[in-house]
Amino acid sequence: MASVAPGSTLAFGRTPVVRPAAKRDLTKDESEAVLFAFETLDAERTGFVSRKQLKVALRALGFGVKKADVADLLTRHGEDGTQQLDFQTFRRVVADMLCQRTPLDEHRRAFQLFDVLGQGAIDFVTLKRVAKSLNLDIPDEELQDMLHEFGKDGLITEQDWLAIMNSD
Repeated sequence: MASVAPGSTLAFGRTPVVRPAAKRDLTKDESEAVLFAFETLDAERTGFVSRKQLKVALRALGFGVKKADVADLLTRHGEDGTQQLDFQTFRRVVADMLCQRTPLDEHRRAFQLFDVLGQGAIDFVTLKRVAKSLNLDIPDEELQDMLHEFGKDGLITEQDWLAIMNSD
């Protein structure tokens, strides 16, 4: 017989909801990001956010989800009929997504933040633009040195980036 979460009840003809367990705990930064996202989206301080706002939060966290993906995610968490999510539900659903990310996913996402033109490589102009947007005053010569040390032909490809991120 399937185990049922404490406090849950079985209704005739219904299968108990089995909520997926998070693979790991959220980091402090991730927990703070989830709280910040919820509080930002709950501007009227009702204690709830909508499905659409959940989608906005997930997209802001780097997940390319669509309306159907959000519906599937909520169904997996036993919240298929839920239109408004309280913080605990929101946190559980977002944590599930965050905990599925691998370091490789994170490294690729970071590369995409630098590859603002989507050309598959970071060139001098792009690196300079990113440094400037981060208010970093790095001389052109140093930026060129970075490109030559870590890349090939004055470009850092995604493969180069992953090699940099995975080196000790």
